[in-house]
Amino acid sequence: MSPVILPRMTLLSAVPTKVRSRGRKAKMVFGIAGAGALTVALGACASADQANAYTDSLNAVQLKINSVVSATASTEAFQAALTENLPAIQADIAQLKSAEGNLSSEAKAIATECTGDVTAIVSGLEAIGAAVQAKDNKAVTAARTTTNVEIESLKTCISNWNASNGTS
Repeated sequence: MSPVILPRMTLLSAVPTKVRSRGRKAKMVFGIAGAGALTVALGACASADQANAYTDSLNAVQLKINSVVSATASTEAFQAALTENLPAIQADIAQLKSAEGNLSSEAKAIATECTGDVTAIVSGLEAIGAAVQAKDNKAVTAARTTTNVEIESLKTCISNWNASNGTS
């Protein structure tokens, strides 16, 4: 049987820094000013805390997903990264869902979409792991393709989250 071809996926942070930083200062200034004014005007400290908690959990899960996705040196490295990070990612999903609790309806809709994308990525990574163990290159390719689509969807969702929460 031929060796298993390791998954090659897109990292969540694959956007060039130069592109990400363009207009970032202005957005950040307006975002911070807008968020500050909104917080003072509406007294929405709990909601802001929830948005910050969601953002923190989303950042944590991104790092763990990237760790698994980038572990393509060998089948063993991928499996080790998956085994190490999967329980933590699942804990992060629980934190994401918990942080959604007191968000505004618009923020909650975006957060729910992002959490769904993370859940789909986890399913895809599990499918890749199972296909790698079974030495099924076709299944690895299919799961990798699906997972890449979900990763791109999460990138878009994170951009929407950041834009609506003044953190882009």
